[in-house]
Amino acid sequence: MIGFRFAPILNKYNSSYYLLRPASGGAHDEDGVWIPAREERTPYRGHIQPVSAELKQVEGGRYTDDDRTLYTINKHAAGDLIEYKSVKYTVHPPAERDYCDTNKYILKKVVVRDTV
Repeated sequence: MIGFRFAPILNKYNSSYYLLRPASGGAHDEDGVWIPAREERTPYRGHIQPVSAELKQVEGGRYTDDDRTLYTINKHAAGDLIEYKSVKYTVHPPAERDYCDTNKYILKKVVVRDTV
């Protein structure tokens, strides 16, 4: 199978995003006040753009204007939490791309709703 090299092209348009890992544990300070642990933020680089209108139609409205597509050389698992420009997204299962050196992921915006 022919392998395409898109990584050099991506380097020109890459921007920073963060992979967020949930916090575990915490500690007490010297006064005995509990300080919860912070989530771990790991910086990565990739190209993030809006989801195409064609994909929104094919998937029957499953994706919205707030969702994004991520092209990167990094590997992510389904369900990973990503922060880009102070907005959090969940990674959906990756598309199989055996023919090139980049990975494509769909990012769904995390919506926090208050219970009434």
